[in-house]
Amino acid sequence: MDLRSNLHSAVATLRWREAVIFQAPAVLGLAVFIPLISLGSAWRGALACIGSLLAAASILAFNDWADISLDSQHSLKRRGTFVQRGLHPQQMLILALALAAGGLIVFAFLSTLHVAAAFLAIFLGLAYSVPIGGVRGKSIPLFSSFLHFGGTLLSFLLGALTFAPTDWRGLLIAAHPAILLTAGHLVQEVEDFEEDRLSGCRTNPVRFGRTPIFIVAAILFGISFLLLYGLTDAGFFPPFVKYTAALYPIYLALAFQSYRLGLTRASVRRLRDRYRLLFAVVLVAMLLGSLRQRGLLG
Repeated sequence: MDLRSNLHSAVATLRWREAVIFQAPAVLGLAVFIPLISLGSAWRGALACIGSLLAAASILAFNDWADISLDSQHSLKRRGTFVQRGLHPQQMLILALALAAGGLIVFAFLSTLHVAAAFLAIFLGLAYSVPIGGVRGKSIPLFSSFLHFGGTLLSFLLGALTFAPTDWRGLLIAAHPAILLTAGHLVQEVEDFEEDRLSGCRTNPVRFGRTPIFIVAAILFGISFLLLYGLTDAGFFPPFVKYTAALYPIYLALAFQSYRLGLTRASVRRLRDRYRLLFAVVLVAMLLGSLRQRGLLG
């Protein structure tokens, strides 16, 4: 395979869509603290987005590299592995390292604090995916959720630090998307329950059961709405943002429907597809509310 084909395969095998989705906390962090629009702020914001995208892509690439043995045995994932696209595991590892290095270099143009936060976020991603002593973070109940919470918190701060020093305000706002995405990951673990159980991966549902973790995820979603309501009351967002809490009963109705169907892979995946739309509305409301509150929207 020539260099051009290798490069094409490498680009095609990366999970760019997921990497872009993971930019939501960073973009929100930018929006909450962005000053008046100027060439300088636009340039710093663009650097933060590029660095964050490269860091997220590297974490996903490390995950694919570490999971290749399991994914190759998975009937639903086998066809989408990087091996099927013509890449060797060593090439995938080099690609992941190159993406991580690229992200850190981009953040170096912003501040050393950005580099430190990005390095820690990548480290948490490695702790989730790469086995240490034969054990991966994703196979350690509760710890795996902590890794997702911490990674999302850092992602938000990578955006916020671009225009403001880190303080309790940034951490408090960052807790909202962190709780939201942690709950979403628990639902994903419920979806993958059968495959994880058969492969010996001790995720939260494998350890504690599908139903209890499904309920915990619903509670965490509720906490995220309560937190956003409180943040709005405290003046962090315009008053209209608090009304997104009305979406929570819709989530509960969809979740109950999935529960009645037995929490099968198909029913939980259908739930995830639907609630992603609901939470996209929440994040867009937060984004627009932040820009409006800072006088950047009419």
